[in-house]
Amino acid sequence: METSEPGSAAEEEEEKASEPRPRTRSNPEGAEDRGLSSQASVGNRSEGEGEAASADDSPQGTGTGPSTAPDGAAWPGPAPHAEVQVKTPRVNCPEKVIICLDLAEEMAVPRLEAFNGCKSNALNVAQKMIEMFVRTKHKIDKSHEFALVVANNDATWLSGFTSDPREVCSCLYDLETVVCKSFSILLPQKIELPVTDNVQTIPPPYVVRTILVFGRPGCQPQFSMSEQMKVGPLHEMYNFFSSLDTKGTNYKYEVAVTGPALELHNCMAKLLAHPLQRPFQSHAAYALLGDDEAPEAEATV
Repeated sequence: METSEPGSAAEEEEEKASEPRPRTRSNPEGAEDRGLSSQASVGNRSEGEGEAASADDSPQGTGTGPSTAPDGAAWPGPAPHAEVQVKTPRVNCPEKVIICLDLAEEMAVPRLEAFNGCKSNALNVAQKMIEMFVRTKHKIDKSHEFALVVANNDATWLSGFTSDPREVCSCLYDLETVVCKSFSILLPQKIELPVTDNVQTIPPPYVVRTILVFGRPGCQPQFSMSEQMKVGPLHEMYNFFSSLDTKGTNYKYEVAVTGPALELHNCMAKLLAHPLQRPFQSHAAYALLGDDEAPEAEATV
């Protein structure tokens, strides 16, 4: 799961809730609203924090049934959120990106179809797409910094923040998966969130983002020393991560790892946008077709 923090003192206001749109695999919060004017969507970009990527290890990863919390209550699913007005200036300030890669044993099962037609596993594909992401972001702005974290039962920092892609990529390979019974991303405090005196006029010196590549069917996530939450299949885990996004500004992708690996690369490419300059995920449109051209069916894996 990937989140961003433009500044701890940012002031936000809720606007009118957007209408619910049908969910899809690669756009889970709603289909692209091609009926809206592109100029209007650009002028109303009031969001821009956070994103997430999750990998499913079974073709049933898109279940829509309600998830169940330990107390019997249902996890809130990825329902439409009220749009949040972020007052931070929409500038491409430097990013500090924490990439968290899951090393559960499910990531090593060869079920994906690589570009050459051979079978591959989610770990190998994730390593390649992370390297492409880091090198591409570095070409966009060499002031961006990256850190690599691996997660099994606990989280381990493999690389501190660096602007050198080679340093990150050197730690990315030769990793082994393990049998995991729990999932913890209790990361040590290695970075301070930026603070500005006037967030409405002064952009933050940097933003902090976290990208989580998650690929286990069920586990026990732990996000604080006093909070432990049990979930079942991965679609319930997906709803759990969605329930953490209280403002609807994260990007989340649920991708089955039993088909072409292309979809994983496509989702990672969508995370290249700067968190302060991108729209809500439900407003994002990636098609290049004209109004009179019929859109192609969305790929389902």
